[in-house]
Amino acid sequence: MTQFESIIAQVAAALSITSLDVYVFFCMIVIVGILSIIGLARIYSIFFGMVLGIGIFVLFSTILAPELQTPETLSLISDTFAKILIGSSVYLIFILTILVPLNGGIVVSLPKTSIWKLLQTPLLALSIILFLLSVFLGLVEQNYIFLHTDSAFVFLKQFTFYADIRNSIVFTFIGSHIPTIIILSIGFIIYKMLFSDIMTALIVSLIGSLKKQKAAQGISHHANSHNDQDEEEHDHEQKHETQHEEIEGTHGWHWHH
Repeated sequence: MTQFESIIAQVAAALSITSLDVYVFFCMIVIVGILSIIGLARIYSIFFGMVLGIGIFVLFSTILAPELQTPETLSLISDTFAKILIGSSVYLIFILTILVPLNGGIVVSLPKTSIWKLLQTPLLALSIILFLLSVFLGLVEQNYIFLHTDSAFVFLKQFTFYADIRNSIVFTFIGSHIPTIIILSIGFIIYKMLFSDIMTALIVSLIGSLKKQKAAQGISHHANSHNDQDEEEHDHEQKHETQHEEIEGTHGWHWHH
Protein backbone atom coordinates (compact mmCIF):
# COMPACT_ATOMS: atom_id res chain seq x y z
CA MET A 1 0.00 0.00 0.00
CA THR A 2 1.42 3.38 -1.02
CA GLN A 3 1.48 6.41 1.24
CA PHE A 4 -1.37 8.04 -0.70
CA GLU A 5 -3.55 4.93 -0.36
CA SER A 6 -2.72 4.82 3.34
CA ILE A 7 -3.89 8.42 3.75
CA ILE A 8 -7.10 7.63 1.83
CA ALA A 9 -7.74 4.64 4.10
CA GLN A 10 -7.18 6.73 7.24
CA VAL A 11 -9.55 9.44 6.00
CA ALA A 12 -12.17 6.82 5.12
CA ALA A 13 -11.88 5.26 8.57
CA ALA A 14 -12.15 8.65 10.27
CA LEU A 15 -15.28 9.59 8.30
CA SER A 16 -16.82 6.09 8.46
CA ILE A 17 -17.04 5.85 4.67
CA THR A 18 -15.39 3.68 2.04
CA SER A 19 -12.15 4.51 0.27
CA LEU A 20 -14.10 4.82 -2.98
CA ASP A 21 -16.19 7.60 -1.43
CA VAL A 22 -13.02 9.42 -0.47
CA TYR A 23 -11.74 9.15 -4.06
CA VAL A 24 -15.05 10.47 -5.41
CA PHE A 25 -15.05 13.41 -3.00
CA PHE A 26 -11.40 14.12 -3.82
CA CYS A 27 -12.12 14.16 -7.56
CA MET A 28 -15.05 16.50 -7.01
CA ILE A 29 -12.88 18.89 -4.99
CA VAL A 30 -10.23 18.88 -7.75
CA ILE A 31 -12.85 19.59 -10.44
CA VAL A 32 -14.37 22.40 -8.33
CA GLY A 33 -10.88 23.90 -8.01
CA ILE A 34 -10.26 23.71 -11.76
CA LEU A 35 -13.63 25.29 -12.56
CA SER A 36 -13.01 28.02 -10.00
CA ILE A 37 -9.72 28.87 -11.70
CA ILE A 38 -11.28 29.37 -15.15
CA GLY A 39 -13.54 32.10 -13.78
CA LEU A 40 -17.18 32.70 -12.95
CA ALA A 41 -18.13 33.92 -16.45
CA ARG A 42 -16.91 30.71 -18.10
CA ILE A 43 -18.66 28.61 -15.45
CA TYR A 44 -21.93 30.28 -16.41
CA SER A 45 -21.13 29.58 -20.06
CA ILE A 46 -20.58 25.89 -19.28
CA PHE A 47 -23.85 25.83 -17.37
CA PHE A 48 -25.70 27.45 -20.27
CA GLY A 49 -24.15 25.02 -22.78
CA MET A 50 -25.45 22.07 -20.79
CA VAL A 51 -28.96 23.55 -20.55
CA LEU A 52 -28.93 24.38 -24.27
CA GLY A 53 -27.96 20.81 -25.11
CA ILE A 54 -30.77 19.43 -22.93
CA GLY A 55 -33.20 21.84 -24.58
CA ILE A 56 -32.26 20.56 -28.06
CA PHE A 57 -32.55 16.95 -26.88
CA VAL A 58 -35.99 17.55 -25.33
CA LEU A 59 -37.11 19.30 -28.54
CA PHE A 60 -36.05 16.38 -30.74
CA SER A 61 -37.45 13.75 -28.38
CA THR A 62 -40.80 15.58 -28.33
CA ILE A 63 -41.38 16.42 -31.97
CA LEU A 64 -39.98 13.06 -33.14
CA ALA A 65 -41.77 10.93 -30.53
CA PRO A 66 -43.32 7.86 -32.24
CA GLU A 67 -46.77 8.43 -30.72
CA LEU A 68 -46.90 11.94 -32.23
CA GLN A 69 -46.04 10.96 -35.79
CA THR A 70 -48.48 10.95 -38.68
CA PRO A 71 -48.22 9.22 -42.05
CA GLU A 72 -47.10 12.53 -43.52
CA THR A 73 -44.26 13.05 -41.00
CA LEU A 74 -43.21 9.40 -41.31
CA SER A 75 -42.81 9.94 -45.04
CA LEU A 76 -40.33 12.72 -44.22
CA ILE A 77 -38.46 11.07 -41.35
CA SER A 78 -38.70 7.36 -40.72
CA ASP A 79 -39.14 6.00 -37.21
CA THR A 80 -35.66 4.47 -37.26
CA PHE A 81 -34.01 7.73 -38.36
CA ALA A 82 -35.97 9.63 -35.70
CA LYS A 83 -34.60 7.33 -33.01
CA ILE A 84 -31.07 7.90 -34.32
CA LEU A 85 -31.57 11.68 -34.19
CA ILE A 86 -32.91 11.54 -30.64
CA GLY A 87 -30.09 9.26 -29.49
CA SER A 88 -27.46 11.43 -31.17
CA SER A 89 -28.80 14.66 -29.71
CA VAL A 90 -27.85 13.61 -26.17
CA TYR A 91 -24.19 14.07 -27.07
CA LEU A 92 -24.90 17.76 -27.76
CA ILE A 93 -25.28 18.20 -24.01
CA PHE A 94 -21.58 17.47 -23.53
CA ILE A 95 -20.42 18.99 -26.84
CA LEU A 96 -22.10 22.35 -26.18
CA THR A 97 -20.70 22.29 -22.64
CA ILE A 98 -17.29 22.69 -24.31
CA LEU A 99 -18.19 24.71 -27.41
CA VAL A 100 -20.20 27.50 -25.75
CA PRO A 101 -17.32 28.69 -23.48
CA LEU A 102 -14.83 28.35 -26.34
CA ASN A 103 -16.94 30.55 -28.63
CA GLY A 104 -17.13 33.58 -26.39
CA GLY A 105 -19.63 32.27 -23.87
CA ILE A 106 -22.61 34.27 -22.69
CA VAL A 107 -23.05 37.68 -21.11
CA VAL A 108 -24.41 37.61 -17.57
CA SER A 109 -24.25 40.01 -14.66
CA LEU A 110 -21.53 39.04 -12.20
CA PRO A 111 -21.15 39.99 -8.52
CA LYS A 112 -19.46 43.35 -8.03
CA THR A 113 -17.82 42.50 -4.72
CA SER A 114 -14.86 40.12 -4.70
CA ILE A 115 -16.10 38.40 -1.52
CA TRP A 116 -19.45 37.42 -3.04
CA LYS A 117 -17.71 36.36 -6.26
CA LEU A 118 -15.32 34.20 -4.22
CA LEU A 119 -18.24 32.51 -2.46
CA GLN A 120 -20.39 32.08 -5.58
CA THR A 121 -17.69 30.53 -7.77
CA PRO A 122 -17.17 27.20 -5.91
CA LEU A 123 -20.91 26.86 -5.24
CA LEU A 124 -21.70 27.26 -8.93
CA ALA A 125 -18.90 24.85 -9.84
CA LEU A 126 -20.34 22.26 -7.45
CA SER A 127 -23.80 22.79 -8.97
CA ILE A 128 -22.41 22.08 -12.44
CA ILE A 129 -20.84 18.83 -11.21
CA LEU A 130 -24.14 17.67 -9.69
CA PHE A 131 -26.00 18.67 -12.85
CA LEU A 132 -23.53 16.86 -15.10
CA LEU A 133 -23.53 13.71 -12.97
CA SER A 134 -27.34 13.64 -12.85
CA VAL A 135 -27.46 13.82 -16.67
CA PHE A 136 -24.79 11.12 -16.87
CA LEU A 137 -26.68 8.78 -14.55
CA GLY A 138 -29.94 9.51 -16.34
CA LEU A 139 -28.40 8.49 -19.66
CA VAL A 140 -26.74 5.37 -18.30
CA GLU A 141 -29.81 4.13 -16.44
CA GLN A 142 -32.32 5.58 -18.95
CA ASN A 143 -34.09 7.49 -16.23
CA TYR A 144 -36.38 10.56 -16.20
CA ILE A 145 -36.31 12.43 -19.56
CA PHE A 146 -33.88 9.83 -20.94
CA LEU A 147 -36.32 6.99 -20.32
CA HIS A 148 -36.44 5.55 -23.86
CA THR A 149 -33.18 7.03 -25.14
CA ASP A 150 -30.60 4.66 -26.60
CA SER A 151 -27.02 5.91 -26.46
CA ALA A 152 -23.51 4.63 -25.85
CA PHE A 153 -23.85 5.52 -22.16
CA VAL A 154 -26.16 2.52 -21.65
CA PHE A 155 -23.26 0.10 -22.21
CA LEU A 156 -21.41 1.51 -19.19
CA LYS A 157 -23.65 -0.57 -16.94
CA GLN A 158 -21.78 -3.67 -18.12
CA PHE A 159 -18.50 -2.50 -16.57
CA THR A 160 -17.54 -3.32 -13.00
CA PHE A 161 -16.18 0.13 -12.22
CA TYR A 162 -19.60 1.67 -12.87
CA ALA A 163 -21.24 -0.69 -10.40
CA ASP A 164 -18.62 0.32 -7.84
CA ILE A 165 -18.98 4.09 -8.23
CA ARG A 166 -22.77 3.74 -8.43
CA ASN A 167 -22.73 2.47 -4.85
CA SER A 168 -20.80 5.48 -3.56
CA ILE A 169 -22.53 8.06 -1.37
CA VAL A 170 -22.39 10.82 -4.00
CA PHE A 171 -23.77 8.73 -6.87
CA THR A 172 -26.44 7.18 -4.63
CA PHE A 173 -27.63 10.64 -3.60
CA ILE A 174 -27.60 11.99 -7.16
CA GLY A 175 -29.30 8.87 -8.54
CA SER A 176 -32.21 9.29 -6.15
CA HIS A 177 -32.66 13.00 -7.00
CA ILE A 178 -32.08 13.15 -10.76
CA PRO A 179 -35.37 14.95 -11.66
CA THR A 180 -34.97 17.51 -8.87
CA ILE A 181 -31.35 18.34 -9.74
CA ILE A 182 -32.11 18.73 -13.46
CA ILE A 183 -35.21 20.88 -12.90
CA LEU A 184 -33.47 23.16 -10.40
CA SER A 185 -30.40 23.53 -12.63
CA ILE A 186 -32.43 24.45 -15.71
CA GLY A 187 -34.64 26.79 -13.68
CA PHE A 188 -31.59 28.51 -12.22
CA ILE A 189 -29.90 29.27 -15.54
CA ILE A 190 -33.20 30.47 -17.06
CA TYR A 191 -33.70 32.79 -14.09
CA LYS A 192 -30.11 34.04 -14.36
CA MET A 193 -30.38 34.71 -18.09
CA LEU A 194 -33.85 36.29 -18.21
CA PHE A 195 -34.99 37.53 -14.81
CA SER A 196 -31.94 38.10 -12.60
CA ASP A 197 -31.19 41.65 -13.81
CA ILE A 198 -34.88 42.57 -13.70
CA MET A 199 -35.27 41.33 -10.12
CA THR A 200 -32.03 43.06 -9.08
CA ALA A 201 -33.23 46.36 -10.59
CA LEU A 202 -36.60 46.00 -8.84
CA ILE A 203 -34.96 45.28 -5.49
CA VAL A 204 -32.56 48.21 -5.87
CA SER A 205 -35.45 50.48 -6.85
CA LEU A 206 -37.51 49.29 -3.89
CA ILE A 207 -34.65 49.84 -1.45
CA GLY A 208 -34.06 53.31 -2.93
CA SER A 209 -37.74 54.20 -2.57
CA LEU A 210 -37.78 53.01 1.04
CA LYS A 211 -34.67 55.07 1.82
CA LYS A 212 -36.20 58.18 0.22
CA GLN A 213 -39.45 57.63 2.09
CA LYS A 214 -37.58 57.21 5.35
CA ALA A 215 -35.51 60.32 4.67
CA ALA A 216 -38.66 62.30 3.83
CA GLN A 217 -40.29 61.14 7.04
CA GLY A 218 -37.18 62.17 8.97
CA ILE A 219 -37.22 65.64 7.40
CA SER A 220 -40.95 65.99 8.07
CA HIS A 221 -40.49 64.91 11.67
CA HIS A 222 -37.61 67.34 12.08
CA ALA A 223 -39.69 70.17 10.57
CA ASN A 224 -42.64 69.35 12.83
CA SER A 225 -40.37 69.29 15.86
CA HIS A 226 -38.89 72.64 14.85
CA ASN A 227 -42.36 74.14 14.37
CA ASP A 228 -43.49 72.83 17.74
CA GLN A 229 -40.41 74.35 19.32
CA ASP A 230 -41.10 77.69 17.63
CA GLU A 231 -44.68 77.62 18.83
CA GLU A 232 -43.56 76.86 22.37
CA GLU A 233 -41.07 79.73 22.24
CA HIS A 234 -43.75 82.02 20.80
CA ASP A 235 -46.23 81.04 23.55
CA HIS A 236 -43.54 81.54 26.15
CA GLU A 237 -42.77 85.03 24.80
CA GLN A 238 -46.46 85.95 24.74
CA LYS A 239 -46.85 84.72 28.29
CA HIS A 240 -43.80 86.68 29.36
CA GLU A 241 -45.11 89.85 27.69
CA THR A 242 -48.51 89.41 29.34
CA GLN A 243 -46.92 89.03 32.74
CA HIS A 244 -44.77 92.09 32.08
CA GLU A 245 -47.82 94.16 31.08
CA GLU A 246 -49.67 93.04 34.20
CA ILE A 247 -46.74 94.09 36.37
CA GLU A 248 -46.53 97.50 34.66
CA GLY A 249 -50.27 97.94 35.08
CA THR A 250 -50.02 97.17 38.77
CA HIS A 251 -47.15 99.67 39.20
CA GLY A 252 -49.13 102.34 37.35
CA TRP A 253 -52.16 101.79 39.60
CA HIS A 254 -50.05 102.24 42.73
CA TRP A 255 -48.40 105.44 41.36
CA HIS A 256 -51.79 106.93 40.55
CA HIS A 257 -52.93 106.44 44.10
